[in-house]
Amino acid sequence: ILVDRNTVAIGPCDIRLSFCAYPAELRGKVRFMHPLHNFSLVSFDPRKLSAEALKLVKPCKIMPEPPLRRGDKVTLVGLSGALRPTARDASVTNATAALNIPTAEIPRFHAVNEEVIELDQDFGTSFSGVLIDESASVRALWGSFSRQVGGDEREFCAGIHSYTFSNWISQTIQYLKNLDKDPQLQPKKSVPVPVMNIEFSALLLSKAANYGLSHEWIQRLTEYDKERKQVLRVKSCVTGSNAKAILNEGNMVLSINDKVVSSFYDVMKTIESHCKGCDQLSYSELEEAKEMKLTVLKDSKIQDVSFKLELVDGLGTDRLIHWAGAQIQDSYRAVKERGFLPKNHGVYISRWHHGSPSHRYGMYALHWILEVNGKPTPDIDTFLKETENLPHQSFVRVKVKHLDDKTKVITLRLDLRFWPTWELTLDHRTGSWSRRVLKSA
Repeated sequence: ILVDRNTVAIGPCDIRLSFCAYPAELRGKVRFMHPLHNFSLVSFDPRKLSAEALKLVKPCKIMPEPPLRRGDKVTLVGLSGALRPTARDASVTNATAALNIPTAEIPRFHAVNEEVIELDQDFGTSFSGVLIDESASVRALWGSFSRQVGGDEREFCAGIHSYTFSNWISQTIQYLKNLDKDPQLQPKKSVPVPVMNIEFSALLLSKAANYGLSHEWIQRLTEYDKERKQVLRVKSCVTGSNAKAILNEGNMVLSINDKVVSSFYDVMKTIESHCKGCDQLSYSELEEAKEMKLTVLKDSKIQDVSFKLELVDGLGTDRLIHWAGAQIQDSYRAVKERGFLPKNHGVYISRWHHGSPSHRYGMYALHWILEVNGKPTPDIDTFLKETENLPHQSFVRVKVKHLDDKTKVITLRLDLRFWPTWELTLDHRTGSWSRRVLKSA
């Protein structure tokens, strides 16, 4: 099941699936969440559908190429807010709108390097689904996006081209088939996603000359893509990534492996071509892929730099710890996208619970735990080792650092009777989460 990440935002959640073709409701499991693009993949067990339902619920055909263009006729099909099937005819007004969603105050997923489809009709935010053509082939996902405007949440819908998700559907299906073939296989990771760890912004060529781009390259990019007439500019890089060490904010990426790029689509296709000879489900093979050659405008000069792709797990966080009423995990991607991690950064507090020791003593979310009783806690295993022998009602000294780089030391008193230490872990084989109590009074 294909769904946007504004609907299925995180992995540890409960999912209920409703079907248009037949009145049935099933449980689903998250199997893939793209780290950059606004879509997730959810699986369900078709054996739990009745024989009548199986006759009516059919898989759809996805057509990734050629991409939709301005003027194409499409039909938006989906479920309304009342879970009733609805269809609306529309025309594409813009098929290359470069999305620009700013980082939220609280780190969370936001779509990057995404070109979306705009239609000639506003269907509001309560109606999402897929865009199909005359042959009933899926050409795009009409998904929901979220952004912060002046501290308020604003939702809007736009189309995500089918070329964005078609390959990932195939790879996720193959990943699940491989698990079925080998019952003894216990994977520790999900589908690997090769990424550059760069957030691009699209800069019009008419403005690129003001930032030092030569007339020769402006002419070359104009002839290459007469529709977009833009150049890709580095907006930000993920902290600790290869890109962060090589590129700076404002650099322009002109070509990759000697192929001119001017859109997010070009970058995606270049990465796919670069990894073509590798097993797309093998972390080791993808990690051994050779370096890419980037031609960039950096320090007012056209330069060639070597660049290594990095891999991201297609399910992100797979382990959570609850300690003293605080939810603790490794720094997830949205935190790293903010451009700052403390040196030897510790585990990250993503939320806290009212009435807990964390609440009463001021150990709030958006902090890293750097030390416990003076001992560094760079990762979850080390953190558990330093806290496993702390008794009920004992006082603990915790050194924390906020996202804005402010450090403080607090002392809290453990309450293992009402706030025990427990762990939530993901079974990559089944897609299920399990809870295990580690220490209680």
